[in-house]
Amino acid sequence: MTTTLYLFNFIFIFFFTIRLISNSSTQQRIYCVIKTFGKNLATRALTIHQTWARRCDKHIFLTATNLTKWNNISLPILNLYDVSDNYIELSIKVFDAINLIIQQPQPYDFDWLFIADDDTYVIMENLRQLLYHTKKPLAFGHLFAPKNGAPNHLSGGAGYVINTVALQRMLPNLQTSCAQWYVPGMEDVYVSRCLQYLNVSLNGAIDGYHHRFYPLEFLTMHKMDIPKWFSDYNTLKNLIQVLIVVHHNRLVFII
Repeated sequence: MTTTLYLFNFIFIFFFTIRLISNSSTQQRIYCVIKTFGKNLATRALTIHQTWARRCDKHIFLTATNLTKWNNISLPILNLYDVSDNYIELSIKVFDAINLIIQQPQPYDFDWLFIADDDTYVIMENLRQLLYHTKKPLAFGHLFAPKNGAPNHLSGGAGYVINTVALQRMLPNLQTSCAQWYVPGMEDVYVSRCLQYLNVSLNGAIDGYHHRFYPLEFLTMHKMDIPKWFSDYNTLKNLIQVLIVVHHNRLVFII
């Protein structure tokens, strides 16, 4: 009886370990960069740090502010000094951050770079199920299709994720590879234009008739009170469910 029990335990532990090794070898590593501002470090940023960001493989908060009065807040912060901490220069702030990240020694210790706002909530488990290893340059997010005929672009509010194959195309730096978009302006549009220029595929992450990334508030989706601007930019006629990301999720700040 004892021998049988030991044998059963050995077999169970053996196959459980093999499964863990198998899963860990295929699971994609996600580096989360959360765009924030100095005034939000003690509120939005801290809440994200205590919730969904912990399920990233690593995460950092991107800001450009005087951190002197935030010394008592323990957050992983990437602070930029040559850019203003406002929405107008958000595109430069994001490009600066990507520049620093892509110049890290290779191979990178992550597979995907996820960039999100500080009022975005992410179900990381679903995001991991979406991502996979590929040798093709690829970015996922909510894909806007402007009716004015402008090229599609990813929504910054819904967050977007870029694989390292795409990031390597930005080398040696973005001042060289995407200089014309390294200026103040709409961050999500400019990042998308840069990726498109580098022949990176922008994927809307649509599952049948379902979006996986949403640039809308949770309550807006719950009530299906969809604003007209979203319909003008949306690539689907039907809005079914939120699978990964919700933007402006006020519930995050109530937790």
